[in-house]
Amino acid sequence: MSSWLAEAAAVFAKDWRAELRTRFALNTLGLFAVATLVVVSMALGPIGGAPNGPSVLSAVLWLILLFAATAGLPRLFVAEEETHTATALRLSATPSALFGGKLAYGLTLLVALEAITTPLYLAMVQLPVASPRLLLAVLLLGAVGLAAASTLVAVMVAQARARGTLFAVLLFPVLVPLLVMAVALTRQAVAGEPANVGLTQLVLYDASVIVAGLMLFPAMWNP
Repeated sequence: MSSWLAEAAAVFAKDWRAELRTRFALNTLGLFAVATLVVVSMALGPIGGAPNGPSVLSAVLWLILLFAATAGLPRLFVAEEETHTATALRLSATPSALFGGKLAYGLTLLVALEAITTPLYLAMVQLPVASPRLLLAVLLLGAVGLAAASTLVAVMVAQARARGTLFAVLLFPVLVPLLVMAVALTRQAVAGEPANVGLTQLVLYDASVIVAGLMLFPAMWNP
């Protein structure tokens, strides 16, 4: 276990060092999220003047997070393919540890995105949240599921030419259950309603995707 954690931590640190040098994903996620926030606030917020309930605004929040993620996460494995270091990575880390390290890297990116985007969104559309703890739980669990699914799909399209298009096409069907549950729970957090079994279902979804990733990733990474 200690060896597995060391390998996953090494992959995580390597990806963040590479990201801090290029800032590709950070800039892409940030610029996309900010641009979308401005457009949404002008259309749905007080500036637009259109009456929108919690259901619409909750769905828009997750659409912003989803499209920002699909803009920045497809390159999780592209750096290794472009620099021809994928073989060295295959030899230095077990597939499951590599999946864990990449998952942790994608998760931290998404958590940072949510930490910046969500407060700005709530302020710009003037959407009060009656249950902040539930909203935080939903955002964290949603980020875990989104990161796990994105990591699995990213390795599938890493060697494809139209990887951006393929990433979105393959990712969206996997994320439909996550988005449905996350939007419903976000609406409940805004309205102050109890989560009931919604959080449990979201936890089970995340666990299922992570287990599927650990099982399928070795075959995809070592074809």
